[in-house]
Order: sequence, then C-alpha cells, then structure tokens
Amino acid sequence: MKKIFLDLSGGDNPASVICEGAFRALSDNADLFITFVGPASEYEGVAEKHSDLKDRFDFKDCGSVLTNEDNPMLAAKPGADYSMPVALESLSKSEGPAAVVSVGNTGALIIASVIKIGLETGCKRPVLAALLPYGIEDRVCLVDCGSSLEPSPDEMLSFGILGAKLMESRGVNNPKVALMNVGREDCKGTETLIEAFKLLKGSGLNFIGNIEPDNLLTGETDVAVSTGLVGNALLKGNESAGTLVSESIRKGLEERLSGESLKAALEVLKENECLYQYNEYGGAVILGIRKHVVKAHGKADSNTIYSCINQAMMSI
Repeated sequence: MKKIFLDLSGGDNPASVICEGAFRALSDNADLFITFVGPASEYEGVAEKHSDLKDRFDFKDCGSVLTNEDNPMLAAKPGADYSMPVALESLSKSEGPAAVVSVGNTGALIIASVIKIGLETGCKRPVLAALLPYGIEDRVCLVDCGSSLEPSPDEMLSFGILGAKLMESRGVNNPKVALMNVGREDCKGTETLIEAFKLLKGSGLNFIGNIEPDNLLTGETDVAVSTGLVGNALLKGNESAGTLVSESIRKGLEERLSGESLKAALEVLKENECLYQYNEYGGAVILGIRKHVVKAHGKADSNTIYSCINQAMMSI
C-alpha cells in the first residue's frame, strides 16, 4: 500500500476541492491510502460522503493554517501545529512507500522539508523540478523552476545531477542534460552561467551544452538546468502562451464548425491541454531530500491534486 499525506491548507481553493481530487485518486488506485492533514473544519463531513473508501483514508487534525503571507520559517518551528510540518513529520516517520503533496507556501515547504526530512547525502541545497510535457507521455525536467533565484555555479551543477537522477528513475537511460541560456555558444550568458557550463561539461553527465527557451519542449534534452528566476518565468510563460493559443483555436473552431464535427474537434483540443495546463500535468518535485514531496500549484483544483497524487505514486 502506498501512502500520501495530503496537506489541505494554504491553497487558493477550499479544502473540499482538494479532497475531491484525492478521493478520485483513491477510487482509481486500489493500492493507495491517504491521510488528510488540516484543521477539522476543513474535512468535517468528508468521510460520510465516501464511506465506501473508509478503510483507505484517515485524518490528522491540525489547529493552524500557514498562509502565503506568513513567515516561511514558522513551518520549521518545533511543535508547530500547522498542517504542512505535521504532514512532513508524518512522512519522516513513515516506513513504507510514502509522499507528501502540498498546495501550501513554497518557501515554507522547502525549509520544512529540509528540517523535518533531511537532505540526501552529499546534497547541499534542495531544488524544485517540474516535469513538463512535450507530448502526451514525454517529459522534460526543468530544474530549477523557482526555489533558487540566483544559484551559484556549484548549485547549478547539483541541479543537473539531481535532474538526471530523477529522469533515470523514470526509465530514461543516460539522460541528456542542457543549460538554459540566451544562446548556444559556450561563452554565452552571465559569469555564473559560463562557469556552470564548464562544471556541467566536466561532470561526467551526458551534457549537450546550452539550449535556448524555444528548445525546451522539443525533446532535444531530458533535463534543462536553469536559475530559479528564469525557470519560473518559463514555466508560467508556457502556461500563459498555451492558454492563449488554446482559446484562440477554440474560438476559431466554434466559428467554423458545428454539431458532431465541433464536438470531436473540441475533444481533441481538450486532450492536448495537458501539454500546458498545470492542473493537468501535476506539480513540482523537491529534489535533494530523503523522501518524496510534491508541491502542487497554489491555484490547484481537483484535477491538479489528482495528477499530483498519481505523480507521487509513480515515484514511491
């Protein structure tokens, strides 16, 4: 049985929306057990609606909610009764295959993960990685996607190593690693990027050199190493561009087609929305810690949570 500790607090949507995705995941995965973590007021009545699954979920009651306006260090405070550190503490004590999924404060989640779970041996700093789709099944690991805005060259080297390790765990043999830059030439970029290039080239990784943002989703590389600032901008820019293009296509289809032809075309369009919508392709993974933690988008809806839970299950 695989176990997910689901942090219900800190997202933009109410816990009922988060729970909806979780129970769908439970229905679809017979080997899944979920512990809902949050204030009792957020899950009261949930169990009664899903009595058929009552043997595969339970609750941990927490009295406090950590918001995005709160100091992230509160999550690391000893004895803190926030849902996030309680979920991470539970994960640290869990002996079987398990993970945490959280919609909460990103900075708090990273800090608390390091303190409650600990870093992998040899890792100096955790990092956020997003598995971006460039096909229905194909993924590229973008690392970093928002945790270290101005990393050092050494840290960017560790990002490449951690990203390659993640892709290997997903069955990619000798994953290709590239450095996100403003040009392909070896001398391009800031001093940090130039030094990071040298370190990656001499690392023993399957380093293919610099790539530019327009090559991120072409399948050219399996791992794209980036600063957190650029990576986060790429992530959100991809979502924005995808929405713009999709809505433009939808409008054109509705103007030109009708009946069964329109219905079929819109179904194809919806099938491909997973290529850019964060609500469809899961969350970011915190790499460099000893157990599995998935950071869901703060705007996560039930589909996001469903995808994040399935994503976590693949890793544990």
